[in-house]
Amino acid sequence: MSRRETIKAVVSEMVEEVAGEPRDFDDTELLVDQLGLRSLHLARITALLEVELDLDPFAELVPITGIRTVEDLYRAYDLAADAPAGGAEAPDAAPAAPGTTPVPPATTAREAALRARELRTRARGGQE
Repeated sequence: MSRRETIKAVVSEMVEEVAGEPRDFDDTELLVDQLGLRSLHLARITALLEVELDLDPFAELVPITGIRTVEDLYRAYDLAADAPAGGAEAPDAAPAAPGTTPVPPATTAREAALRARELRTRARGGQE
């Protein structure tokens, strides 16, 4: 199975699981208006997908507000899988205005995912 097919299968499985009913759905169906999902459902789907696929396209690559359909989810995770091994690098920080403290650049999506995994592991008492 190709990476793209794997992503599609996992995304479909998670949407079905969170929706609470196994069914064949059209990839262009709207997650909220047609599948009846709410923001909490979408948050759960993205959390499950991050753990399952070890990808977080919403850290830097894709705005979560742009996700409307199942196909949008496929594309977001496919884009994250295509990102360079270190994730999308944050652009260099702009020079700080005089009299202000410079803000360090954001971490990469990969670094953020690894940090989140580490925190989850510690929260579970060190068990993966």
